Amino acid sequence: MPAAGEPLAFDLWLEPFALESGPHLPCIYLRGWWWGPAFERQRLAAGTVPVVHVPGQVVRRDLAAQARLREASEEVELPLELDPDIPTVLVIHALTADATVGGPSGWWSPLVGPNKPLDPTVQRILCFNNLGSCYGSFGPADHRFPTIADEVAARPTDELSVVPTKGDFELPLAVPASIGTYDQAMAIGRALDHLGIRTVDLVTGGSLGGMIALALASLFPRRVKRVAPIAANHRSTAWIRGFNHVGRRAITQDPGFPDQVTFGLEIARQLAHLSYRAEDGLSARQDPPPGQVLKGLPFPVQTYLEHQGRKLRDRFDARAYLAQLSAMDLHDLSRAPPLEWPLLERDASWSLERLRCSVRAIGIDSDQLYSPTRLCSLTEELRELGLDADYREIHSPHGHDAFLLEWDAMTEALTWASKEP
Repeated sequence: MPAAGEPLAFDLWLEPFALESGPHLPCIYLRGWWWGPAFERQRLAAGTVPVVHVPGQVVRRDLAAQARLREASEEVELPLELDPDIPTVLVIHALTADATVGGPSGWWSPLVGPNKPLDPTVQRILCFNNLGSCYGSFGPADHRFPTIADEVAARPTDELSVVPTKGDFELPLAVPASIGTYDQAMAIGRALDHLGIRTVDLVTGGSLGGMIALALASLFPRRVKRVAPIAANHRSTAWIRGFNHVGRRAITQDPGFPDQVTFGLEIARQLAHLSYRAEDGLSARQDPPPGQVLKGLPFPVQTYLEHQGRKLRDRFDARAYLAQLSAMDLHDLSRAPPLEWPLLERDASWSLERLRCSVRAIGIDSDQLYSPTRLCSLTEELRELGLDADYREIHSPHGHDAFLLEWDAMTEALTWASKEP
């Protein structure tokens, strides 16, 4: 068995494209993370721009920094052809994570490493910071990222005449242009092209990451062999969009919006965090002992939520947060992406029939944000279409975030999802 190399963080400068919402991106770059057999590391480093990535540190690039990255990208050795005999596992992160999926500071470190479900001694493990985020990939924290004003300018005239029947409101024109999971999946597809990876053996991710994984399998149905969405679905819901709407309003109504948002991002995070948990798990950890008199002190759950809000404020960009919310809201595999996108496979109607890969869906029984019944129903629908699809459910009191907490159950689930059909 080959030894695993040291994990490598790197940047890729990619060919830009127009977002599904209309605006054309002036540039695209993604920050990636690799862990795999040691003999591959040197070749990968020569064909990318290696970087020192600091988890939790927002990256903001002005024009000069973008120019330096582009110049460095012109010096890499291409074409980059990684060994096709090494299986590729692509992990896609959730809303506010980064590309560091494994290693000492990795958000999935109990699942990624030698002799773990995702094993870099026998697999090539990749993760990219999502388009529109703020941890090294092109996003609203960077110069030249388009806004709602650019999106409105790109819309057909007939779409601008649609008026809501009630509850009308306006978003500030400084809000980032809408990004969808198709956009994020297309950017990942271009990153895989750069790396010379033609086949992905397993794509997995939780929450928004699971949505993007499904979008990638839909955009490139013959490139992905197996997809394992976790606590996700093929289409967003009014329930998800409702939570996101309140969080979005908290941010855009902050007096410091768009550049100096503080309290608004904290409130948005507190609301979202409640949707990520479940009553039983939260009560077990945050309820005071029965009969205890607090005498004016805050309840444990209050200080817990304040802590969660401040943590995110200190490590994330509010505009990038809005961009990731829009990706959740727009997610719908039944909607076709833009016709001008250079997709080679448009032979099927745009629906679940696009999928060609095996599907191993993983739900969480206490998830109140992404109902596990929807993911189970998706699996049944895919089976009726003739696909190799199966479903497994994790039992946890902790709700949606169980995929970041229940390490024993996730070890079993990922081991199951990784098996060849």
